Amino acid sequence: MYFMAEAPKNPNAALSGSSDFMHLFGHVVLGLMWARMAKAAQDALANGASDVAFYETKLATGRYYMARSLPETALRLARITTGADPVMGLAAEAF
Repeated sequence: MYFMAEAPKNPNAALSGSSDFMHLFGHVVLGLMWARMAKAAQDALANGASDVAFYETKLATGRYYMARSLPETALRLARITTGADPVMGLAAEAF
C-alpha cells in the first residue's frame, strides 16, 4: 500500500524500498513454507510416523524460524516506509 500511495508522487519512494520489499516478501514466503512443513510434521507424528526425531526436529526448526527470522519483516516494513529521503539524501557526487 505504501508503494501505491507514494510512488505516483515520488518514484524514488518505491525504488528506495525495493530491496527491503524483496527481503520482506522472501521472509513471508519462507514463513508460509515453514508453516506448511510444520503442519505436515504434526500430521506425520499424529499418524504414528516411525522417524519421530526427524519430525520433532522439523518442528523445532520451524519454531526457530518463526521466532528468530520472521520478525525481520517488521524491520523491513519500517525501512520501506521511511521513504526516499534517507536513501537519496546524498548527492551523486558524494559517492
